[in-house]
Amino acid sequence: MRLYPIFIVSLQPKSGMNMDKKKKLMWIGVVLLGVAVLVVWVLYINRSWTEKEVERAKVEVQQRVCFALMADGKDVAFFSRFSESDSAFVGLTNYRDSALVCSEGVGVWVNSTSLFPSANGKILVPDVEVQMETQQELINQMLPLLIDKNRLLMQAAQARERVMADEVDYYLLRHSIADNEYIGVANCSYMLASHLLHQDKMMLLLDSLTRHAKRMEVRVVREYYKDQLQLHPVTNILTRPSLMHLCSDSADVRFIVLQSDSLTDIPDTCLAMSTPLFLDDDFSGLIPEWHVRFYPHLHPNPLIQGTSLISLTINQKELTDSLYYGTSLDTLSNAYIGQMDACGHAQGYGVMRYGNGDYYEGEWLDGGRHGHGFLVAPNQVVKAGEWAEDKYLGEKMTYTDNRVYGIDISRYQHEIGRHVYPINWNAMRITSLGKKNSPLVDGTINFPVSFVYIKSTQGITIKSAYYQQDAQAARHHGIICGAYHFFSFKATGQEQAEYFLANTQILAGDMPPVLDVEPTDAQIEEAGGEEKMFSDMRDWLQAVERAVGKRPILYVSQNFVKYHLVHAPDLCHDYLVWIARYHVYRPDVRLLFWQLCYDGRVAGIHGGVDINIFNGYREQFDEFVAQQK
Repeated sequence: MRLYPIFIVSLQPKSGMNMDKKKKLMWIGVVLLGVAVLVVWVLYINRSWTEKEVERAKVEVQQRVCFALMADGKDVAFFSRFSESDSAFVGLTNYRDSALVCSEGVGVWVNSTSLFPSANGKILVPDVEVQMETQQELINQMLPLLIDKNRLLMQAAQARERVMADEVDYYLLRHSIADNEYIGVANCSYMLASHLLHQDKMMLLLDSLTRHAKRMEVRVVREYYKDQLQLHPVTNILTRPSLMHLCSDSADVRFIVLQSDSLTDIPDTCLAMSTPLFLDDDFSGLIPEWHVRFYPHLHPNPLIQGTSLISLTINQKELTDSLYYGTSLDTLSNAYIGQMDACGHAQGYGVMRYGNGDYYEGEWLDGGRHGHGFLVAPNQVVKAGEWAEDKYLGEKMTYTDNRVYGIDISRYQHEIGRHVYPINWNAMRITSLGKKNSPLVDGTINFPVSFVYIKSTQGITIKSAYYQQDAQAARHHGIICGAYHFFSFKATGQEQAEYFLANTQILAGDMPPVLDVEPTDAQIEEAGGEEKMFSDMRDWLQAVERAVGKRPILYVSQNFVKYHLVHAPDLCHDYLVWIARYHVYRPDVRLLFWQLCYDGRVAGIHGGVDINIFNGYREQFDEFVAQQK
């Protein structure tokens, strides 16, 4: 009987020892499991993410920024950028949407915490417009002075653009829709006209602010959108300083966190991603768009030597295997928008608005103008045509029967060798435009001769033996005629004018008289230099105009315009110009006639003939002729 309690007692310690051992084993298991989970978790959150995973986490975000000009607490105007080089409000307008600078960027979905997957609609996005806040402070410090300065800048810009508009209108008047760059130039004309009206409106606004506003300030407007839904910046999430150097050596590149209200399109991959992974320097290498898109502040401009970029934005979407679409702005306010390569060089088609007011639209290659395009600039004719290696080659013309053609003749169309030939005025038709121009002809060459210029005199000793009979025959056959004088450096301009007038008959309805100037450099020097030559030319032109009541035309070569006439701009401005240029490109000056070949063929005339083309069409030619009556 005593053994029973002893047996019971002996069993109890064994049972207690087993329970303690189980508990220990259980806790050891829990601890080991926790350590394993922690190790796995640490390894997991610090692992390298694959390119595929990062690609799934990407999201397209549109950034829209501008400055708002406020008066007495209300937004009254907006401008896209502030040019520190000239203190200009770039893109000043009444309309907020017009001022907003939009750029497409790539962000990534991120988690709110560093330790646990907690994706709830947060997006990490790079931002290159951080300098706007600094500029805002600068502008507000001297806003009244800046407003006055911008009024003066607008006045100067208007003066330049009115000159440009005049050149554009002249181009459109002398060309047709069949010409390659006509549509682009026509759009530029509309743009200039609209801009001039807009500047008038903005100057009135600035003037009103100066007079009536009690308090003025400028603020930065920032908006972010994804799929047309607005995103809101998150201000309570701190980002690591290393973010500033992910894509640039410049602190002007920053990253911000945005909040999306829509969680339905968050990729599943993001549910396992934590923020530190996106702040790691190595991770940025998996987002090439961030590297393509941003350059350090004051990076050399690949488009214009001697300037530096303020901003460069390249859309991440490739147009081809190597072309992107983007924008750039440099320290001289040269703004480009269009196709470019991954390094920011203009490539393909794009528009450059130069800081000095020039405007180019057309094709580019390796950062230079190359291909078809046109340039509109103050005090220059519209340069529309072909470009190569950033240089203007000229405009190729297609010769058709809707152009107005004429000829000029002298004794060489009568005397060939020892033979003298008459001109058959009844059979006169143009049948060839010379060897160089034949490939540019559209259709069969059988053009009427609409006008003829006949050599009358040379210097003060030579007069043409055929002038009187040729002029009489041309008038008789209904061909408008004119006379030209070949300028000599052995007599004064006044003496030559008197000789020309004494031997030339100019009737009402005739073309204006022409002064033909074709000197060599040696002849110019022997005659006393450029100034003496220009003085004699002016004497001839003025004397003949007073005598006949018609302003003469100046006949020169393209090289004479380029190397000499550029030093006498009054002559190009005051007198119509007739250019001789035997090339596939038409002269790039404002002109009346263009002598395009010396080896043309005309039925009724033996030998080669100078063929000329009127710069315009039949309507403009008839108007010009009507003015001579």
